[in-house]
Amino acid sequence: MNIHMSLSESSKSLRKLFLHDKPFILLQVINENDGRIYPAMISKKIDCSYAYVVKLVTLMDKMGLLSSDGNPHKKLLSLTQKGKKIFKLLSDL
Repeated sequence: MNIHMSLSESSKSLRKLFLHDKPFILLQVINENDGRIYPAMISKKIDCSYAYVVKLVTLMDKMGLLSSDGNPHKKLLSLTQKGKKIFKLLSDL
């Protein structure tokens, strides 16, 4: 029963996250610049506050959608296989 609750909660979290434009656009920008983009650059590209981008990046990292390379202040971001799958599914909608 706990497994079903965690899958259900995870599904709800994904739906809640991606009902907004910015999270999808963030995935799109990271996908286009795989491994060569920082949160500050994303913030400028998607016309969004740096704090909000960091919040999304942190959440997506915890969900296993992103991976980062570099030090805590300058993280180069890329999509994980799971992130690429989610991005493709959302793109196909």
